[in-house]
Amino acid sequence: MSDRAASPESRAAHVISQLYYYVAAVGGFGLFLGGTIATLFGVRQLILPREFETTHDALLTILHGLAFALPGLAIVWWHVRQARKREDRPAVDVFWGRALYFHLMALVALLFVVIGTVGLLFGLTDAVLAECDSLPRSTVTLEPADPAGAGGVVEPAHFCYPTRDESLTNAVDSSIFLVVSGPVFWWHLRQGRRLTAPPPDA
Repeated sequence: MSDRAASPESRAAHVISQLYYYVAAVGGFGLFLGGTIATLFGVRQLILPREFETTHDALLTILHGLAFALPGLAIVWWHVRQARKREDRPAVDVFWGRALYFHLMALVALLFVVIGTVGLLFGLTDAVLAECDSLPRSTVTLEPADPAGAGGVVEPAHFCYPTRDESLTNAVDSSIFLVVSGPVFWWHLRQGRRLTAPPPDA
């Protein structure tokens, strides 16, 4: 069936399908752009550190930036590639509302996939670069009491958060996002692709 023979609703279903890919690609580009900027900030901290900026902080900033940039780049590459493949496909006779449902659900699920992926990378990064694991989170330094007996002064010393164990727990929590939202995303996108795919003899 050609575009010329398709009804307006069929063309709308095809447009909705294509819009999904480009909207997802735009969102992925936002992740890539923000992550790239954060990564370059980390590189600057590594090369030209300000006072109190350490090598550890710079590496953490770089890896956190890459946790956004790499998934964003993957989303842009795959979705633009798929959209280009489907641009010249003939529209099929299908109700546009079904196409809207499946692609909108896929877009929502993709958001949760991104949250899970970024959170997982953050957790693993923090676990690898965790510092002061030997100190409890609420460690404080007690200054000696003055001779007049005014008592000790409590001052924060090291606030170690997240520790390696906490970072790994955060990574596990983020993986739950992926386990749940990944199949939901793929199933709805697959249904939307099947719905708008032309017949073999088209």
